[in-house]
Amino acid sequence: MGAPVIHFVHEGKAAYPEIRAYRRYFAADYTTFESSPDALRRAKDIAPHACWHMMGLYPVDLPGAAVTVHDYRSLSVGRFHTMKDWLKRVLNADPEIRIFQNQGIRQALGFDEDERTFYLPMGVPGDFIAQRRALSDSQCDFIYIGSMLAERKCELMLDSFLERFGGQRTFHLYGHPHSEELEARYAGRKNICFKGNVPQEQIPALLKGARVGVCYFPLHYPHLLQTPTKLLEYAALGMRIVANEHPQSRSAAAQYQISCEWGDTSDMFAQLPDELSWPDNSALDPSAMAWPSVIGASGVPDALRRAFARAGVTQGGPSAA
Repeated sequence: MGAPVIHFVHEGKAAYPEIRAYRRYFAADYTTFESSPDALRRAKDIAPHACWHMMGLYPVDLPGAAVTVHDYRSLSVGRFHTMKDWLKRVLNADPEIRIFQNQGIRQALGFDEDERTFYLPMGVPGDFIAQRRALSDSQCDFIYIGSMLAERKCELMLDSFLERFGGQRTFHLYGHPHSEELEARYAGRKNICFKGNVPQEQIPALLKGARVGVCYFPLHYPHLLQTPTKLLEYAALGMRIVANEHPQSRSAAAQYQISCEWGDTSDMFAQLPDELSWPDNSALDPSAMAWPSVIGASGVPDALRRAFARAGVTQGGPSAA
């Protein structure tokens, strides 16, 4: 009999960059796949397998799976988001393991904390840490990488930048604006450049060409309860960071000793000094925020091994390497 199998299950409606980290972590002792619910329902035999759901609405376990894992990485967005999250709590099947990004997300969803509950926060890919910041000619002063959906209100960030620096500093933004209005609003500002989407593997080099990483994360539900991944990635590269006041950003900065300049969400650039010379994170040890460390510290690998054993499926323990 080969290695036990883990299927990371989702419907393909959202990007889950953490699946890549999960698969790398568990590869030493498990065979892993990224699978859709429909494909697994058609599978002949998944009895020795674990189905690790990136959570949406799954009221029925996939038939025959030895272990079911529910992983709540975030909360619902858009219209009726509260109703969607309520339905997840009352209708979803009972798994052997239930994972949340943090306590706030568990509480917002309304789940009790029990022996099946584990917390697995966001981590940083190893290829980011491998490209730690080195001195180079700056391609821009400020850089932002992330969503620019209208509900994020990125105009607050950009208006604050212009109020503080006018045309004296450059600001590059990566990610699709999702709104012609946002790009049109700053069309006459040559120092604000919308660069579009870029492949994940190009991001470290782009970040290292900027003097300051901008961590702007909305201060409203559900983003209020989620940790900005870019804050961790900027810090892992050793960058200088400016961030808006946000409880999860503050918590992550305290946990990992990340150095930031902080600003009010409505005017986050207002208090920045003329010289972009506040402390960066070049002296930070990023190993604790690397995905292998984060996954290993969560307790999930041991819980998965125990769940397989209770189902009569044996295997070696996952490696933290």
